[in-house]
Amino acid sequence: MLKQETLVRETAEYKRDARRLFDAHLASLLALAWPFHKEKGFSFEINEDLMVAAYDDCIQLSDECAEQAEKRYLTTIVNLGDTVDEEAVWKNIYNDSVVESFDMAGTHLLDLLTAWIGVAAANEWTKDYTRIMIGRYLSNPYLCPQWNTVPRDLLAWGAGYAKDISEQLALIGQNLIVQASRYAEWLDESAQGATYYILRRGSTYDCGVCDEMCNVPIPITEGWTPPHARCLCYAEYHYEPLPIE
Repeated sequence: MLKQETLVRETAEYKRDARRLFDAHLASLLALAWPFHKEKGFSFEINEDLMVAAYDDCIQLSDECAEQAEKRYLTTIVNLGDTVDEEAVWKNIYNDSVVESFDMAGTHLLDLLTAWIGVAAANEWTKDYTRIMIGRYLSNPYLCPQWNTVPRDLLAWGAGYAKDISEQLALIGQNLIVQASRYAEWLDESAQGATYYILRRGSTYDCGVCDEMCNVPIPITEGWTPPHARCLCYAEYHYEPLPIE
């Protein structure tokens, strides 16, 4: 059976992984852009070599986040035995839409940097100070004196996207880890002969969706997907006949 505490620990560790990777790529993208940062109307498309290098950097960020998520997923299912093909499960969950979500976060990073490089040039900031100010902005825009000078649409890109891009990367990866781990557990329990399961709340967070789906016997033939990112609800598997209401 999947250990809930292991899943919670590994998703938390992945969040730290995502922040570390984000910080590293923020620094590398700033380094790429800085020779051009005083150009009027700066964008990463101002120079073809810069554009290619910047997009390659963002793709690398996406790939590295996915690699860390897979690593954390494999750690969570270490005790599931030999009934599950771990790689097949991951390939089932890590699909094109997930790749697109990771890549979109990278695109948002370029948009954010484009705006902030303009602010840096106007204020004659150094590259290192610009990086510090971006970090403050992402943590809490209200603590950054220049937050009002950044276009408002950079505060959010639509429903489901976090304002802090590293937080967005964390949400995508954490959801991957949870979904893949839960799916692997369901496959394992099905192979072991479980007949039904009951979902239990794994946190005290107020969520009507989780409340509605928990504490009801569900046939083992009906798989389930956590309804939202970072859902901590877990399945309690049973091997006796399904209760008849």
